[in-house]
Amino acid sequence: MSKFLIQPHGRLNDWVAEERGYFADEGLDYVLNAEVTDKATPQLAEALSPDAQIKENLFGAFERYAEGHGRKGGQADAGDVSCACHWTVNQSAKLQDGVMYGKAYSVCEAAVVVPAESIVHEPEALAGVDVAVGYHSGSHYSALQALEVFLDPKEITLKFVGTSWSRVDAAVAGKIPAVNVWGPQLYLLEQHGFRRVVSTTFMMGYMFPTDINPEDVEKYIRALIRAQADIDAEPEKFKHYFLNELPDRYVNTVDVRRFGVGERIVPQIYTREMFDNTQAWMHDRNLFDVGAETGVSYDTAVYR
Repeated sequence: MSKFLIQPHGRLNDWVAEERGYFADEGLDYVLNAEVTDKATPQLAEALSPDAQIKENLFGAFERYAEGHGRKGGQADAGDVSCACHWTVNQSAKLQDGVMYGKAYSVCEAAVVVPAESIVHEPEALAGVDVAVGYHSGSHYSALQALEVFLDPKEITLKFVGTSWSRVDAAVAGKIPAVNVWGPQLYLLEQHGFRRVVSTTFMMGYMFPTDINPEDVEKYIRALIRAQADIDAEPEKFKHYFLNELPDRYVNTVDVRRFGVGERIVPQIYTREMFDNTQAWMHDRNLFDVGAETGVSYDTAVYR
């Protein structure tokens, strides 16, 4: 039987659980695939040329789950359990591209930020301004959720710019007027002088393919929750692990000791009400090519 494959997600918990031996304590036979992280994201090509225009990228977390049938991407080294915004995990599980883990979720600090010199100081000033997000990813949905408080939907203009680090590349290169980022990407841009205009904190869910033993997923999540207590108590001991998640081009441009703690795991049930309300919210905005009637129910989509 193959080992349970862990692929970090830009958070501290996986690294802390490995350091403290929590995965082993749970009896998980695993491999931490430290080489396959967002750290490996190549620099956005358009950011390298002053004259290049940013191209829209309409391939995000939802499409990666469809491609990987519950794994986040079609690669053989994709993790056996992964994490993405709860909107995408919810819809992917409803379409049976994977199984949503329902006994815990994560919350991550995020924000729409602008360069220091931007004339935008209030959310209302973002009307008609391109806000860079990832298509069908947390930054996409959370930007809508946050900006609808201040703007008419017709005034919200989103620019789909690929992965989290691709959006950082575009922002640092001065290619976009505003960007919605989370966790280490947010902390990095703030150290580069970007200003928050509105916070866009969002929930993340966990997904695993049907060929993975749910008991191994339980062991994995229990170890992450145990690591969360350590991070909550003494975050300064563990922030250096963010260096494992930063692309090499940014490692020497920031001080990770000044970062927040990023994604935080919450050991609470992702309830039927959460599932159904999220479905209604997404389909009210026609965010997918299928309607709310397509797919399975909460009882089938979510492992509890």
